[in-house]
Amino acid sequence: MTTNHVEQGRDHRPLVVGVALSPVWLSADAWRREDSRVEEMFSLSPYRELVEKAERAVVDFLFCPEAGHLEPSTIRHSPGFATLESFTLVTALAAVTRRIGLVPTVQTAFANPFTVARQLASLHRISGGRAGWNVVTALAGERNHGLTELPDSAERHARADEFITVVEALWRSFPSEAFVADRGTGVFADPDRVQAIDFDGKYFKVAGPMALPQHPAGRLPVVQAGASPAGIAFAGARADLVFGAVPDLDAARGQRAALRSAAVTAGRDPGAIRFLPGLHLVLAETREQARRVAEENAGNRRLHWSVSEPRRTRSRRS
Repeated sequence: MTTNHVEQGRDHRPLVVGVALSPVWLSADAWRREDSRVEEMFSLSPYRELVEKAERAVVDFLFCPEAGHLEPSTIRHSPGFATLESFTLVTALAAVTRRIGLVPTVQTAFANPFTVARQLASLHRISGGRAGWNVVTALAGERNHGLTELPDSAERHARADEFITVVEALWRSFPSEAFVADRGTGVFADPDRVQAIDFDGKYFKVAGPMALPQHPAGRLPVVQAGASPAGIAFAGARADLVFGAVPDLDAARGQRAALRSAAVTAGRDPGAIRFLPGLHLVLAETREQARRVAEENAGNRRLHWSVSEPRRTRSRRS
């Protein structure tokens, strides 16, 4: 891990590492392996074991992506988008971890900002200030939410921007300092510090205030993963951390430059956004076996850097 300083124009802040809790390792025929544990993918145990190992390895955060809908045509030979609901999963994992960050997914095209603000505030409280949120607009599934069609990209990102504004205003409406709990005076909370937000925007009308006090750690970091022009512009204006699906170093540099440019356009410090390229790891007894497995799962390799290593190499470096 590097030191937190800038030298010769290079950024030397500490490395940030997250682990994605997603059944991508079961893509293609990988779920058919004897050691895949596919029978457990809708239970807590494999995720609990993974996050406990990640916390011991000093990984910074747990990223829990989800699509929130299912296409039946995709599940005959692979899990498709069949996953546990991310809020439920990370809340369960909060109870068995102490340091690692917890990042569920919010689909702003369908969700309600007051409900989400309360869910995230509760997760932040329960976890001791370790929550973040992965803000996505939506991939599909609009008919599950009473819509006949999905709004276009510009409309979805405008709604997402307003969604974040409402959620963060709700968190500020009941600041942590308002929670007094003074047994001597009998004051539970200071009502003068708790204020309605009375938000009246294009997409949402929310009175507030929040139904529980904000955690002293403050606002939750926003994670984003869109790489479209609209997604880059949105991340430049709103994101603290961007998860990048890039196949090589040149692509990563290009996306990072685009994000920094978008941040400047939005009036932000371009260094305020951390860009994290995805890394697809394949381990096997030999390098040749690892490469063979990687080839069988070529879909992931098109999206992320793919590293194929023999298990003995992993032991030597640890």
